[in-house]
Amino acid sequence: MYRQIERILLQYGYEMISINTPDIHLALRQEQGEGYAVVTLDETSGRYLETGQFYHVSEQIRAFIQQRGCHYCHFLYLLVSDNDSSAGRLFQNYECFWRIVPGRGQVMVYEAAEEGFMALRQPLEGMFAWQPGPVLHGSGINGSTGQGRWQSFCNAVKAGRLPICNMLIIGINILVFLYTDFFNVFSGSWIEAGALGWYEVISQGQWYRLLTSVFLHSNIGHIFNNMLVLAFIGSVLEKEIGAWKYGILYLASGILAGCASMVYNMLRDDYIVSIGASGAVFGIVGAVLYLVLFQKGRNAQYSARQIAWMAFLSLYGGFTSQGVDNAAHVGGFIAGFLLAALLTWGRTGREQHDFA
Repeated sequence: MYRQIERILLQYGYEMISINTPDIHLALRQEQGEGYAVVTLDETSGRYLETGQFYHVSEQIRAFIQQRGCHYCHFLYLLVSDNDSSAGRLFQNYECFWRIVPGRGQVMVYEAAEEGFMALRQPLEGMFAWQPGPVLHGSGINGSTGQGRWQSFCNAVKAGRLPICNMLIIGINILVFLYTDFFNVFSGSWIEAGALGWYEVISQGQWYRLLTSVFLHSNIGHIFNNMLVLAFIGSVLEKEIGAWKYGILYLASGILAGCASMVYNMLRDDYIVSIGASGAVFGIVGAVLYLVLFQKGRNAQYSARQIAWMAFLSLYGGFTSQGVDNAAHVGGFIAGFLLAALLTWGRTGREQHDFA
């Protein structure tokens, strides 16, 4: 949950400042000597904060912000909790706090909320755009019906809830499959359809094949397996790094996987025509593994062991099967891993401070 909140805050110019206190997160935005601080208290892990501990950390946060030269700072406290008693226990003396209730898909915005934070309201509500039921506020109930559904869809896309780029990539693959395979447009000639062969690329300069071959599949089982993995793993990655970076990583992984395949076959003096999104898919798997290992993706749906095991089984299946372009698989996996490092380098700009 906090990963989604963090992404919204980054989009609105907040700087993430890591503090050495579990389940308390600080985001700060400074404008001409005036500051806006969002302190998120996340109780979704099952650990409930003690009142004394929260007050102590809160005062240390205020002192830290003043040390940074921000002597006038507005505060918004976000309580992420399904426990109805937490608000009264923690916020008796705080004027500006909102409550996010993940179990009911609710964002509670109270009338005392400061205007400077209201821009965050719709994106936070967008996190629950596709959950049933109304969104509750301190001043009443707002339903998500009629015209509001389109706005909810837009908010969900902006907030990164919908993997719109991954959905588009899957859709393009399916449409190309229907055009080339289902309707048999090219009469079985994969070279005519845009398949990858090193002779056509190197000798005839047809470099476009490095891209077109990524969207070709030989049969329904071929495309089903690739799109199934992409639907699950790709959606996780896009929500982590954003749609544009995801699209770049997918296409670049597929192209570099094709380059690896060409080099390998040229060195062996072997001419092979290859098609399929497998190289790009392996790039996505490699990228997710990098994020889990080095970006500390606490809210990721998969562990490093699961991703590594998935990659191993896929590669093993390729090496023990006939007609599989293993060079593209290995090349795509390595490319995705390295591209993830490049595209996420310094992405959060975190600072680390001990407020214990």
